Amino acid sequence: MIEFDHVSKSFPTGNIILDDVSFVINPQDFVILTGISGAGKTTIARLIIKDLSPSEGIIKIDNQNLSSINNRHLPQLRRKIGLVFQDYKIIPDKTVYENVALALEIIHHPAKLIPERVTHLLELVGIADKSNLFPSQLSGGEQQRAAIARAVVGEPQILFADEPTG
Repeated sequence: MIEFDHVSKSFPTGNIILDDVSFVINPQDFVILTGISGAGKTTIARLIIKDLSPSEGIIKIDNQNLSSINNRHLPQLRRKIGLVFQDYKIIPDKTVYENVALALEIIHHPAKLIPERVTHLLELVGIADKSNLFPSQLSGGEQQRAAIARAVVGEPQILFADEPTG
């Protein structure tokens, strides 16, 4: 469950991106956030992964207040969340396979199970034949599919896709 309780986010420039936002997303909910560019959709994603902190309000994931999570426990939180960034954030000097496998290595997935899991995910998103290519060798759509595979390979509880339709 994700809960925003009277969350606001402003930046030092004075820009108020979120102003007193409250919502609850329950397990199994499918939610689409829409809005014009600059409305705060990416800011919400960054708040959920604790890449940003709210200026005001409380954010909870699974009833745990994110403000109580220190940097040491941040990886534990982020394991629950798969995030497909608007610009994909694929590591340019790693192959498609390596980009997806890295997500499993970070969460200490058993090394002997990584090849099968990565291959399966790349097949699911239709780019298994591109596994040895680098991001610069892929089309935009293929990069997006690699980012999706990386986001879901660790079986997160929450999947957040920022601008999923490109």
